[in-house]
Amino acid sequence: MLCVVIKGPTFQEAYLQISEALLYADLIELRLDCFAQLDFAALKNLRTHFTIPMIFTLRSQMQGGGYVQAEERRLADIRRLVALKPEYLDLENHIGVDFVEEISSQYPGIKLILSYHNFAETPDDLEGLYSNMRMIPAFFYKIAVTAHNCLDALRLICWAKQSDEKLIAISMGSHGQISRILGPLMGSPITYAALDEDQKSAPGQLSAKLLLGLYHYRALNPHTAIYGLIGDPVDQSISDKTHNSFITASALDAVYVKIQVKPSELFEFLKLAKQLPFHGLSVTMPLKEQIVAFLDVIDPQALDIGAVNTLSFQSGKVVGFNTDGIGALNAIEKECQVAGKRIVIIGAGGSARAIAFEALRRGGVVTILNRHAEKAIQIAQCLNCIGKGLESMAACAEAGYDILINCTPVPLPIDVEYILPQALVMDITTNPKETEFLKHAKEKGCRIIYGYQMFIEQALGQFNLWFRDNIDLDKSIKTFETNVAEAQRSGLE
Repeated sequence: MLCVVIKGPTFQEAYLQISEALLYADLIELRLDCFAQLDFAALKNLRTHFTIPMIFTLRSQMQGGGYVQAEERRLADIRRLVALKPEYLDLENHIGVDFVEEISSQYPGIKLILSYHNFAETPDDLEGLYSNMRMIPAFFYKIAVTAHNCLDALRLICWAKQSDEKLIAISMGSHGQISRILGPLMGSPITYAALDEDQKSAPGQLSAKLLLGLYHYRALNPHTAIYGLIGDPVDQSISDKTHNSFITASALDAVYVKIQVKPSELFEFLKLAKQLPFHGLSVTMPLKEQIVAFLDVIDPQALDIGAVNTLSFQSGKVVGFNTDGIGALNAIEKECQVAGKRIVIIGAGGSARAIAFEALRRGGVVTILNRHAEKAIQIAQCLNCIGKGLESMAACAEAGYDILINCTPVPLPIDVEYILPQALVMDITTNPKETEFLKHAKEKGCRIIYGYQMFIEQALGQFNLWFRDNIDLDKSIKTFETNVAEAQRSGLE
């Protein structure tokens, strides 16, 4: 069930908020501790007007709530609240067995949610915590803990997925947002959502509109396949918008999420990911090279490149591929053939390696330039091309080149004077669409290849690996191009 949290702070505002929430919610939670005044008459009128099931919550400050009065006063107010007979009542697990039993015996029709909040960490012994909570009878048990990284979030999800139907498990904070998206996959009976960005009641809470629109929450189930993007950072990527739109249009039982993963977390991340229904992942910086060491199987071409941008989970093993180079060169060759062309690549990360590899394979003459010359030289020696420091850009411009590609996140990695008017210029950045680098190239009359053009081509390569037997690839190309265009128009890129 999708539960929209209502915070007021007045009952007049709550009336309007509930009216809007009816478009999305299966039930609502009235966070009465966030209201400016606990007006029981107004609350009774609200209950009379709306038939949607409600959770009454009067959260103490100790559990992250807004109720500032003494605990004795809070319990007295809760006794008055249950007289209005809400469908659900949320009580903190520390509140005491006697009080819980009192409410249960006097109002057996109210479904109790016993809740635990930890704003400091994700405890190691989640099962022990849950077992202790289960000693007090309740309809649902809510465990909300704080994730400091993706490993905390995945650990909670793996545990919750193996638990029973009474558990509502939430990983709080930005790292824990994936747990809110994947609630139906975990078997969590309730997913809490904000009405909008200004109405969030907990760290990392998402809006109902986002869960329903972007992540097609209603279609998710315990058998839904998980796909996603891993890297650091991932927040600027539009792949969750474009890929989820593609998944919906293709009627696939899947969802695509973004997960911030640091290089030091890769081993444990993949270990946990194998316990969940992950079917595929996109890999972005800075993981494309580092992840190679942690894979079970690597496609020969990706191994030659020395970088991976695509993972496929197959029979308990993680297989690595690379579609970056093919994607970039396919986009470029819609404008001109690269055979015999002089190509300058700025940057020496995983994308640069893949693009250089594919450009050489198609007959291009490649020079790799990087701020740290030794890395460019190292890659060039592996690929059998030229590698130099970025200070050599002046010499490259003087000698002339046909194609210039920026594979760094730097908005303008070289002096404008080194952008040659007759060149074809590409920036692999997708957000923003028109980087400072490309703006200057356009002003000089250069032909332009946008990052989103490579994004489309490499993504279609990933889709072919992930969904080959379930999609019409020709139709998929048109669908995906439309999705990317819509993302750009909405200002997401």
